[in-house]
Amino acid sequence: MKNIPLFTTCLFLLITLSACSTNPVSVSMSTTRFDNPEVSSKPLKVNLALGHGGRTKLIIEDKHDDYDSSGTNLTGFYRGNITAAKGLEISVRGDEDSAAHVGIKYQFYGAHTEQSTKGNLSQALTLGYERNSTKEQHSSGGYYSDCDGYYCDYVTERGSWQHDADIYDVAWVVGYKITSRDIIYGGPFYQWGELNGDKNITNTTTNATTKQLKSDGYMIGANFAIEHRFSFGMGLAAEVVYSTIKWEKYSQSSGSFNFKIDYQF
Repeated sequence: MKNIPLFTTCLFLLITLSACSTNPVSVSMSTTRFDNPEVSSKPLKVNLALGHGGRTKLIIEDKHDDYDSSGTNLTGFYRGNITAAKGLEISVRGDEDSAAHVGIKYQFYGAHTEQSTKGNLSQALTLGYERNSTKEQHSSGGYYSDCDGYYCDYVTERGSWQHDADIYDVAWVVGYKITSRDIIYGGPFYQWGELNGDKNITNTTTNATTKQLKSDGYMIGANFAIEHRFSFGMGLAAEVVYSTIKWEKYSQSSGSFNFKIDYQF
């Protein structure tokens, strides 16, 4: 208990509550695409890539202050692709946000990589699955509560949350070869999934509380990319992506600019 003037207590309470952050629960979804619709007709062709790609973070619970880290940020990623059959490719991607993504791509229209020339129109479908484990911890700087006359309780709070998100992905990609070594491609994509986890809060006036986290949502968007392939196997690509994520009653629209460098073996 602490004895301070009531008006000073109230003022301090307002300042403290507006300044502290409780790190509200968030979900993260990838806006990195880079799915060239031209796939090799030969099995066991390998492509390795590094780059920077977007991830959109969305706060998915009501906030009691101005804290809001929703938005799209760039994160480093690596990816490996291998063809399993004619026009069929399998990919594995990881990024700095600890997300792991596996995907499959099938080219159903147009000349394959080895036969492709200027003017080739290609189309492919992709399917993917991502697993992302996220967790955060927080502690408040303390605040006054339950004031009775000149007396208030000084409360400090510690908490943490964690969840595993399972995200599924489908996309249609169309490409056009503008020169023998340059291609433009892109198309719409749709992601959907759910998360499961828990949130724990402990403070100096109440017992620990645990809240189960379980919710679902989706992302819809489209990308446009341009890629150049050098004669010795290296490639450079850049893309712009615009998307909208909606999780429960929360939503966020944003764009990102992604870049990658790869080598075709």
